[in-house]
Amino acid sequence: MAFDSNAILELLEANEPAQALVELKNARKKDAQILFLEGEAHRQLGSFETALKTYAKALHIADVAEERMDILLAMSACYRTLGHAALAYELALETLEMAKELEMDDYEIRAMQEMGMSLRAWGKLDESLELLDAVLAAYVQLKDYAGQSFIHWAKGGIFRLQGHFEEGIFQFKKSVTLARKIGDKINEAYGYCGLAGISRICGKVDDCVKNYKLAEKIFKNSQDVFGKAYTQCGMANGLRQQGKYNEALRHYNLADKLYSSIGDKVDLGFVKWGRADVLRRKNKLDLALKDLQEARALFDNSDEKRGQILTKLSLAQVLYALGRTDEAEELYDLGVKQARAEKLHTYLESYT
Repeated sequence: MAFDSNAILELLEANEPAQALVELKNARKKDAQILFLEGEAHRQLGSFETALKTYAKALHIADVAEERMDILLAMSACYRTLGHAALAYELALETLEMAKELEMDDYEIRAMQEMGMSLRAWGKLDESLELLDAVLAAYVQLKDYAGQSFIHWAKGGIFRLQGHFEEGIFQFKKSVTLARKIGDKINEAYGYCGLAGISRICGKVDDCVKNYKLAEKIFKNSQDVFGKAYTQCGMANGLRQQGKYNEALRHYNLADKLYSSIGDKVDLGFVKWGRADVLRRKNKLDLALKDLQEARALFDNSDEKRGQILTKLSLAQVLYALGRTDEAEELYDLGVKQARAEKLHTYLESYT
């Protein structure tokens, strides 16, 4: 029986990556397209390290320009998610240059999107916004509602980091509306997560938990392990801010297991940071210190500036409570200095 790549694509578009992997195992020939689709299935399942290894094999044997660009962009997305924004940007830039040389406008737009997302993860927010606005204009012209939904979600995250909360909330709501328009449940769920996260930062904690519950309901019936972990961590943050510490710990522990299962070390760092804050408030300072030290190691091996800053500030608070004042002062100053250098306002979020 001939291998049907379109059938695999349909499974991936329907968010059924596990079934896609079952079908791919039955494919006898090993070519770049099969390996790429296998990588896509692993990426949808949240297994980013496995996806990267599979993409690398595909890239090694791919000799068609479109295939190589598809693979490079997928690798860029994986590296970005794993906290390696600089490498992600380089791969996306390589794709952009190739697309321009071949005059392939669709790949040029996709490469610009991934470059914008890499810059966003890197903390270069103004540059990211400029690129994403250009991509959004292209998607509006093409009437690509899924693309528009994604870009509004991405812009919402940028405005959150810039402290422009009203504009961020507008962008996330726009993302949800567009996702609903085309029945894209996964994009809708990520929109709810974005809306929940920004609601928490600006003190609307009930809205935060409500939106995470909407996302949780969607992800529960999906195979998106990353989405499930992302929601559990966010839910825990909201519950922590409501003062429901034991309930928050249960969600942090679940998020820890989910992120650990897919090797997402950067987001695992955020779980440990959040859980440490609960432990600090419960006066379990030694346990909080352990989580924060582990979070710091995870963030220091990535380009995740916000995580690095938040961890320094939280470590300073715990060390001070333990009587290690000099270390605490030094770390606190380093955190604020880094935040100001990166033009991030995370040191003002101590109330969260």
